[in-house]
Amino acid sequence: MQALFDLAHHSHGQPVPLHVIAERQKLSLPFLEQIFNKLKKAGIVASVRGPKGGYILTRPCNQVSVGEVLRLTDSSFYAAAKEDPQSANRVLMADEKMSRMLWNRLSDHISAFMEKVTFADLCSETDSNTCPDCTCPEYVKDVQGQITRGERRACGVM
Repeated sequence: MQALFDLAHHSHGQPVPLHVIAERQKLSLPFLEQIFNKLKKAGIVASVRGPKGGYILTRPCNQVSVGEVLRLTDSSFYAAAKEDPQSANRVLMADEKMSRMLWNRLSDHISAFMEKVTFADLCSETDSNTCPDCTCPEYVKDVQGQITRGERRACGVM
């Protein structure tokens, strides 16, 4: 997730080599290669060959949801959110039926939230998103304005 955020935030339509992302994010290059191969097969990123090559997003960052990337790169995320009604039962001291209902509903909300949050939303909340070559500047400006006017809560406080 942090590698794709790095790409969305720093690329501005230009290819970014994986080794640069790995260095910035302190991640293993072989690990990133596996993740980016999955993202490439799904059409989220594309690779550009050559001395100035690297990876780019195939869509503007406001059209790539966190949920979409999580499903591709961390499929256990959704399963874990749905699989633990027993511990929920202990924590909530409720009957099993109630526990399952609450965790299923929570899982649905988490999934829906992750589908709505885009990488542009995350970039909009950083002070450094001022690059004139941003792939979705109108969207970022609109989100920042909504947050400033109190019409929208920042992702960090949702």
